[in-house]
Amino acid sequence: MINILVAHMIDNHGHLPTKETREDYAHGIVMLFPSLRDPYSKKGYEHFYDSASSTGYISWRLKTVQRKIRQGSAVPPNSAICFSPGGPNFQRTVHVERQLDGDACQEAMSLLNHTTDNSLIFQKMRETFLHRQKLVNDPGRSVDILSSFPRFLDTKGLVDQDFTLLFDDDTSSRLLQKWDLFFKPNVIK
Repeated sequence: MINILVAHMIDNHGHLPTKETREDYAHGIVMLFPSLRDPYSKKGYEHFYDSASSTGYISWRLKTVQRKIRQGSAVPPNSAICFSPGGPNFQRTVHVERQLDGDACQEAMSLLNHTTDNSLIFQKMRETFLHRQKLVNDPGRSVDILSSFPRFLDTKGLVDQDFTLLFDDDTSSRLLQKWDLFFKPNVIK
């Protein structure tokens, strides 16, 4: 029950909910389940959360979830916890050599839709990386990556190349390490 409540709390209030939120959840438990009220404590729900000492089942579960985040292990797929600061809309500085722009970029994008040469696809996707990032991160524009860039569907390794360009080699390798435990269930869902 505590695991479910903490997952719900994280979904609705973030991974650092306020003391008032924690206390409301603890109070809600004893209101819904009066037999769980502690008759020997002042408020009756201190074993779920005690704001004076920040202890109780809810605090302990939140600390466990936060520790797992810091260690980089997977958390339940239903929790809304961000692993990287800034999230998906964070504008990262990317240093990629030889980027196409203007007409040359449009020609490369058109060529990507018609060629079957994998080495050419990888080269053109690398050369149009910053242009694609601008399209994806433009707040006034909604871009469906898979329909706009169908080569992600039929060319194995393009997603890994983009992650390597966006992040460093070490960070991008963690995508594959965490894929089965964390990302795959969320993508499927």
